[in-house]
Amino acid sequence: MRLVILLLSAVCLSSPVLAADAPPAGAAEKAFFDHLVGTWDVEYEIYAKDGKVRRLPGRATYAWILDGATLQEVWSDVDGREVKPYATTISYEDGKHGRWTEVYIYPRSGTPTIVTGGAVGDAIVLEGKDPEGALQRWWLGDLKPDSFIARYEISEDEGKTWRLLGINHMRRSGTTK
Repeated sequence: MRLVILLLSAVCLSSPVLAADAPPAGAAEKAFFDHLVGTWDVEYEIYAKDGKVRRLPGRATYAWILDGATLQEVWSDVDGREVKPYATTISYEDGKHGRWTEVYIYPRSGTPTIVTGGAVGDAIVLEGKDPEGALQRWWLGDLKPDSFIARYEISEDEGKTWRLLGINHMRRSGTTK
């Protein structure tokens, strides 16, 4: 279950196509990520290969660290009233390469996932390879004052086909549906 949540969370190698086509990282990405600062209640929707969906509660906390140069996300499971952190994502603007980079760290897997990309329309789209070498695509969008959606897909044939891994429905903590 944690491996699936690892792939969903958030936040290894950049996709040359996306990196070449994406505009330089900058104001759009910074504004998007500024909006995420705070605590979010998460409904994880995890999609199995057979199409079955599991829904689990969670929490994500976003904060700027390192003098505002890096965004840290802490991903947690919620078991009853107890919040159990299990992973973190470190995100930063890679001005040298003109893209946003996220490094997802899930200690139980032993291998980080690195995705890169930037603003595509009103969303952030990041691509990279997971620890097993499959292509990952992370989409963050539908940004509203108290909610947003994070969608995670996988391709095991180098982008010819994509399968939905999950959707995180994010609602700012303390708000109602």
